[in-house]
Amino acid sequence: MGRSFAFTSRKELSPTKVKKALTAFRNPSRWPEWNTVAKTMLATKAETIDEGDHLAIFQMIKGGLIETKWLVDSIREGSDFCEIELVGEGQYRNERPIARGVKNLTVCITFLFQNGGGIEVHSTCKTSRLMSMFSKQIKAFMKKQSEQFISDLSSI
Repeated sequence: MGRSFAFTSRKELSPTKVKKALTAFRNPSRWPEWNTVAKTMLATKAETIDEGDHLAIFQMIKGGLIETKWLVDSIREGSDFCEIELVGEGQYRNERPIARGVKNLTVCITFLFQNGGGIEVHSTCKTSRLMSMFSKQIKAFMKKQSEQFISDLSSI
């Protein structure tokens, strides 16, 4: 059996800034405007993200096209919050699967629009036994991914 990894990042923001970030996040056609990683993105619907939708984020790394696929697993909304859970469906380089040692990658983004609220990103994954040897790199990846979402969303 492999090992589980998790990382949580939070940033306190004003309610209006959190609402702007949520509006931008829920509109796939706006992702390339705010997301420093998503240079191109495909989604089930162009103007809204709903439960059950599929997302594909494309980026160029070292001359190869990397495609990261996500499923919008759940969206919970209340009067002063919205929580969106994305489940990783895999990563591909030039249409070949990569990163197969990372399993059950989940990113949960919580938008809390009240005084003292802000944005929280919680990432979790499990790894194969072989990938557990690279725990330092996996922890760094989880931290970078969470903090990238926070910094991109808070700069809107």
